[in-house]
Amino acid sequence: MTLKVKVPGSCGEFVQGFFHGAPILITCPIEKFSTVEISNEFFGIEGLGEKSLQMLKKTLELFEIKNFNCGVKLTSELPRGKGMASSSADLAAVAQAVALFFEKNISAEKIAELAASIEPTDGIFFNGVVAMNPVTGKFLKNISVPEKFSVAIFDYGGEVDTVKFNRRSNFQISKLDNFLNLELVEKSALANQEILYKKNLREIISFAKSLGAVTVNAAHSGTVIGIFFHSGDKNIDAKISEIARHFDCINFLTKTKLTGGGIYETV
Repeated sequence: MTLKVKVPGSCGEFVQGFFHGAPILITCPIEKFSTVEISNEFFGIEGLGEKSLQMLKKTLELFEIKNFNCGVKLTSELPRGKGMASSSADLAAVAQAVALFFEKNISAEKIAELAASIEPTDGIFFNGVVAMNPVTGKFLKNISVPEKFSVAIFDYGGEVDTVKFNRRSNFQISKLDNFLNLELVEKSALANQEILYKKNLREIISFAKSLGAVTVNAAHSGTVIGIFFHSGDKNIDAKISEIARHFDCINFLTKTKLTGGGIYETV
């Protein structure tokens, strides 16, 4: 028996800061995934880093599985250290793959709790776009997104060690709307400049919006920014090229789409 589970990564966060005194993060899941394959038809552990191995151990302990004679393989489309929730996607995929393989049930809330015990987590494994506490893993609420978006992801280069980097954004959110507040997205990105500076960010936001971009977000503990366009925009590629030519401090990484979070079993 072999099964595969995939979990989306993110383009940073739509919003990160504090709400009623507690840390908050609004997820930004994208169509780039971490995939875990588990099988009794091959053996050995491949592609799992230290944090993923911790999750494997925690999940086996949760279900009291003592004889684990399976192979596990992890692959990912998500670069490391960029703020694209690669670790959170890995951890969730490992936990769900083990649960499904052994015919156990594990909720997104439990996965969040386990993941947060390893490091602050991104809630991309919850269905949809959600607000959650990245430190405890607690789910807060679903956030509706007004339309479908295409996302151009640009990278400032380098890496951020998310284990060592303390998510210290002091951005205060006074109201948590049911719908994604696009103005709040940009405010959160700019407020984080005092914590993790991104060169010319304000100018990039202004220039991108002059080309028809809807909003710009940032990885609050990473090196990427996302420029969001209406999915029906026929000139996105040309606009990406124009932004890349105009700002040599960023490099175009990939174009993708905003998707719903969650955990998907694949064939």
